[in-house]
Amino acid sequence: MHNGGTMTQPAATPISLDFQHRPRNGWALARSLLAGRPAQAPDGALTITFSASWQGAQAPAAKLQAYRQRCGLPANHTLPPLFLHAMAMPLHMAVMSHARFPLRLLGLVHLSNHMQCLRPIGDGEVLDMDCRMDGLLATDRGQEFTLHTRLLAGGETVWTERSTFLAPSPHRGPKPAPAAQPDWGPPLAQWAVAGNAGRQFASPSGDWNPIHISALSARLFGYPRAIGHGMFSAARCVALLQRDRPACEAIEIDVRFKRPLLIPGEVALHSRQEADCTRFVLKVLPHGEPHIEGALRSL
Repeated sequence: MHNGGTMTQPAATPISLDFQHRPRNGWALARSLLAGRPAQAPDGALTITFSASWQGAQAPAAKLQAYRQRCGLPANHTLPPLFLHAMAMPLHMAVMSHARFPLRLLGLVHLSNHMQCLRPIGDGEVLDMDCRMDGLLATDRGQEFTLHTRLLAGGETVWTERSTFLAPSPHRGPKPAPAAQPDWGPPLAQWAVAGNAGRQFASPSGDWNPIHISALSARLFGYPRAIGHGMFSAARCVALLQRDRPACEAIEIDVRFKRPLLIPGEVALHSRQEADCTRFVLKVLPHGEPHIEGALRSL
């Protein structure tokens, strides 16, 4: 009986997924669209929880090589920190393409990533991974959820990630005014992003969202041109900022995705050193709007 206090939704029964081999998620985006899932989950689905595990994962050699080539990374026999996000994508997709996942995949916005690489991970290491999602949070912008992921080697946690997504509400209010930017000074690096960058990065990253693949498919979702993968931009930034750091260093990486990068396009990387971290911003040229903001910290 309701006694006048705040009513809470009962906790949903957790959904548990276990894999001994790479999860197969072919056509997951299309299945989500054809299933008629809503852009916003009903109130009764906000407490849904998932846990998923995959035992015995290894980096696919061909995808790893292609990833390094696309991102300008050296072949130093240590897995790039952001490639580990790509390795976990099949497990993430197993959650988000599950029949009881309450949101349509197309249209989700990747808001932020926080990861800790606790020690270097060799190219051929065998890893166990687990992932969980603890419900959805209703906000003024829409509904948010976070995928919490761990990679373990021999029972030791070697990498963790929090990846947060937004299902935008069609009734969300106007965007807040952009925050004042500090004087970043001259750029550390500047580069062009080709119009086919989305197709080039889709295979090694496992992210085949049509907004990245071509101008034609991006227009179906309201973009005038294809938009670059945020994690590709982040990987390029981290690669440049790590050039002078020791390869064996344990590191924490924070990335926030601020606005889409229409491709082809041009970007400039700025950074500054603070007491405990290197802060950076990747700006879209020619006007300098932030595409990515982030920070690197030694652990």
